[in-house]
Amino acid sequence: MGRLVDLLRSNLDQWNLEDTARGPGADDAAVAEAKRAIDQLNTRRHQLVEEIDAAIDRAVTQAASAPLATESPAMAFDRLSVLVIRIHHTELAAGEDDSDADLYAGRLPALYRQLAELQQAIDNLIADVRDSTRRFAPYQSLKLYGQ
Repeated sequence: MGRLVDLLRSNLDQWNLEDTARGPGADDAAVAEAKRAIDQLNTRRHQLVEEIDAAIDRAVTQAASAPLATESPAMAFDRLSVLVIRIHHTELAAGEDDSDADLYAGRLPALYRQLAELQQAIDNLIADVRDSTRRFAPYQSLKLYGQ
């Protein structure tokens, strides 16, 4: 569970840095600094995804003959954490006294639907792997830069 919290925290930090880099007052130096920090966070995010998949892979026995899933559980958890962050920020924007508040409020039903669907898909993937009806390949980033 700790690695999932670390993944959420990393994605939240990255979200905030991206907001900083896109800010109207961000000069070139601030954007470059944010970009370097985002790259470091992204490297850590990939490490966390690999660690989460490895932990799940150790915890279950996968059937080699089962059809391969298109996404690993950790990659789905990564998408889930970004979606939760997006929903939070959209809820905040929808609650502001701003001309765009209605636009953001109008997006919330679709985001909530995406959340429910992704949660169900993750539950199904884990159940299928446990039941040997589907398997996953643990994620490996194999980046050309960084570590």
